[in-house]
Amino acid sequence: MRAKVGVYICECGPNIAEKVDIDGIIAGLSEFDGFGETELVVKKYGFLCSKSGREFLEEEIRNLGLTHLVIGACSPRDHDSTFKGVCGRTDLNPYLYRIINIREHCSWVIDDVEKATEKAESYLRGGIARVLRQSELFENPIDVNPDVLVIGGGVAGMQAALSLAAEDRRVSIVERSDRLGGRALELSGLSSGTFRGSDIAAGQVESVMGNPYIDVFLNTGVSSVIGFLGNFVIELLSDEDGATTEISSGAIIAATGCAVYDPSLSGSYNYSDRDDVYNPLEISRMLSSEGGVALRSGGRPENIALVHCAGRDELNYCSGICCGVMMKTALLLKESIPGVDITEFYRDICVPPHEGRQLYESVLEAGVDLVRVESAGLSGTTVSFREKSGVEDQRSFDMVVTAPALIPSPDTADIALLLGIPLDDTGFFQEAHRMTDPSGTTTDGVFIAGTSQGPRGILDSMRFARASAGLILTRLIIGEKLVPEVAVSEILEAYCTGCGNCLEVCVYGAIYSDGSKGVSVVNEAICRGCGNCFGSCPSGALRTKHFTNTQLYREVDEALR
Repeated sequence: MRAKVGVYICECGPNIAEKVDIDGIIAGLSEFDGFGETELVVKKYGFLCSKSGREFLEEEIRNLGLTHLVIGACSPRDHDSTFKGVCGRTDLNPYLYRIINIREHCSWVIDDVEKATEKAESYLRGGIARVLRQSELFENPIDVNPDVLVIGGGVAGMQAALSLAAEDRRVSIVERSDRLGGRALELSGLSSGTFRGSDIAAGQVESVMGNPYIDVFLNTGVSSVIGFLGNFVIELLSDEDGATTEISSGAIIAATGCAVYDPSLSGSYNYSDRDDVYNPLEISRMLSSEGGVALRSGGRPENIALVHCAGRDELNYCSGICCGVMMKTALLLKESIPGVDITEFYRDICVPPHEGRQLYESVLEAGVDLVRVESAGLSGTTVSFREKSGVEDQRSFDMVVTAPALIPSPDTADIALLLGIPLDDTGFFQEAHRMTDPSGTTTDGVFIAGTSQGPRGILDSMRFARASAGLILTRLIIGEKLVPEVAVSEILEAYCTGCGNCLEVCVYGAIYSDGSKGVSVVNEAICRGCGNCFGSCPSGALRTKHFTNTQLYREVDEALR
């Protein structure tokens, strides 16, 4: 059948029309005879993305019997899905369509109308040459499991579970310890005012345990994960009796929390368990106990040093929440021990929340001595420091409270390996994109929340948990099927040597080895068509549907004609 390509150029208001001679392009393409027997229909329209523009395209496709469609408009990021939807409402396969960006690539970056027009026309010719070599691809919707697995029972994990649990969606929480609540429950002594983190955690525990749609597995870890978005099979391993339990879920949220750095591992902090050196969690436990804050000898401290940034040099990052915790600790110590002298040694004050300034001023009003230093170290309860002025000094105290950095929990690397997600430079889970997808990961269907992806406070951990839950609710819609990526990679068995290079570079875990045939195989349900594997194949066995060598070559060749 003779190909009939519809080429439609969007004026995009003045964005394209004022910088590109669209009528000249229409005339040039209409007279061009480089596509053999192919019939071209070339027209323009004000806003093709508008409702009337979409209806116009649908009518053109139906009435003219178009076999292919090329749109000259804006970035594919803006409206590629829009025009695929247009094709989907007609008999034209969406993969016989191509959008050409003549706004960002031509009209917005070239002031000379003649040059912008020439470039736009060459791009459109390239698009026509390519679309003629594209093949029909068909979507294969799959059934999905709406249930969710949450790894970690802290405030982030519980918030995610409470946001997702429903009559037709069960949530399983897997917690390594013997209780829910995480570190937030240990902060009761540091809770004051209207915000009490320990109360929030305790309330979440009660809600989770009373929710009929949430299953809780305590003293349990994850031993195996296979599958993809919509269909994961997970094996759980009990730490108590070694029993295994298999569950299924459509998505996974990793909210494994964090650990606290041990400053004694640093060469600058020399102290032992016999010294009165503590961290804020230990002070919190003292404040909430009947005995209150006391020295190991049993007496009350008369002077206390609070040393910020313990481990910052060794770890090379700021945890961001320690300053606020230390200031709150100072105020509570002032309240609980009348007449105590408190000195805070800090490098920089980092209190980003809106109440941070008020907290800082409260510390000053309470009579806490703030000493800004370039560096500080400990020898028992003696603080050695260098002030910003360069003066070096040391002071002895009855008690020292350090602000250790937050570090990844011990099993973070193991969980990352199980889930197929990377770690960042500091050892926390790496998000898909810090700005555009801070709760997603490179493994579709696996999300992260809370301090598992870096130091943050309780409220921020809960916000990120809700964000992860929201992403799942928009992807795993109950009663609807999931449409996997169609433009995926494929391996030509005749050329595959089974070297395994593609398995190593696939960040989605979508390729596996078929030992019986000695070749690699793509799981199309998992593949996202990124093309990483294509460049790793030494034998040329790999190609990506919709981005074949022939299609790319013809597009570039025609554009450069």
